[in-house]
Amino acid sequence: MDNLRIERTRNAVLAEYRGEMTLDVTGELKVAFDAILADAECLILDLSGVSFIDSSGIGFLVSLASRVENEAKSFYLYRPGAQVVRTLELVQLKKYFKIIGTEEELAPLML
Repeated sequence: MDNLRIERTRNAVLAEYRGEMTLDVTGELKVAFDAILADAECLILDLSGVSFIDSSGIGFLVSLASRVENEAKSFYLYRPGAQVVRTLELVQLKKYFKIIGTEEELAPLML
């Protein structure tokens, strides 16, 4: 998947996704994250490059967060863009996610 970049540390994975998060890509994302989650204690999803998210994208995020937390791992959204934040607020899910917005908040998670 060309628009997904992965950076691994000892316990964490920073996954940077760029583009639209829609029904067209959520199936591929699910497959990609199945492999990514196998050896990560913490998953950080950088959404700064997401220009649009639809209900399928939101469903994917909720499903991913639920799965990660059910496995007793940590899940964060990192730097979601204004459109993503507005959409999450609109569907009243912003508070459902742990959102970090700065490199200072990210640094301790990436040790």
